[in-house]
Amino acid sequence: TKPERERGGTTGKMAALWRRFRSSAPEARPGLWSRIRNSKLGFWTRSLVNDYKEACKEIVVGARDHPGKAGFYCTLLTGACVCGYKNPCDKSFHASLLESSNQLLILSPWVRNSRADRHIQNLVTAKNQGRLRHQNLLLFSLVYTAPYDAKTSIYNAQCEYLKPRWSDFPNRVLDIGFFGKWWILSSKMRDWDINDDEFVYLPAELQTVTSQNLHSVENERLFELKFQPVILGEEDTQVGEEG
Repeated sequence: TKPERERGGTTGKMAALWRRFRSSAPEARPGLWSRIRNSKLGFWTRSLVNDYKEACKEIVVGARDHPGKAGFYCTLLTGACVCGYKNPCDKSFHASLLESSNQLLILSPWVRNSRADRHIQNLVTAKNQGRLRHQNLLLFSLVYTAPYDAKTSIYNAQCEYLKPRWSDFPNRVLDIGFFGKWWILSSKMRDWDINDDEFVYLPAELQTVTSQNLHSVENERLFELKFQPVILGEEDTQVGEEG
C-alpha cells in the first residue's frame, strides 16, 4: 500500500543518512600503546625479543643434543660467577695488611720472620706514601705500586712520557687477590713467628725439620724410654758408694 511504501522510503533515507554520517565522522585516534607498538621503537623491541627467543631455543636444543658440552659451559659460568662474587676489594687488602702488621708488632724483632717483616714494611711504606693501587679485573684483583701519589702535581708525575711502561708492570705487582684471599701476603706470612736467621749457624741437617723427623721410630722410642724406671746394677751401686 501507499502508506507502507512511504514508511519504507523514509526508513531507507534514514539508513542512508546514518551511513553518510558515519563515513563523514572523524576516525578515533589510536591509543598510546598502539602508537608505541607501531613505532620504530616498537618494531625494534619486537625484533630484539624474537632474536633472544630464538637464541634461547637454540641453547635449549643444543643442551639437549650435547649434554656434556652444556654441563662444561654451565660449570665454567658458575665458577666465573663465584669467583666474581668472592673477588676481594681494596678494603679487604688493607684489613689483611693491618692484621698482619699487628701480628708482627706483638713479637720481638729477634723472633719475627725476616721475610714477612720486610714484605709488610714495604707494603706499609707504599701505603703511607699513597702509592698503592687496586685494580678489579672481575675474576681477580691486583694490588700494585705507583711511582707517585695520585694527588702529586709535580712534572714527573703528570708527564705521560715519564710514566712507567707496561713492560715493567709485572715487577710492580705486589699481590693477587682471588677467591677471597690475597695469595702473596698469605705466603709471605707463613711461619711469621719463626726467625730463620737463628738457625743459620746450625748444621744443614738441623736447619730444616720434616714430618718424618718428628714422627720417626727412633723419636718414639726415646720418648717412651724416659717413662721407664731406672734400674741400677751392682757396678752402679758400688760406684755410687765409693763416690
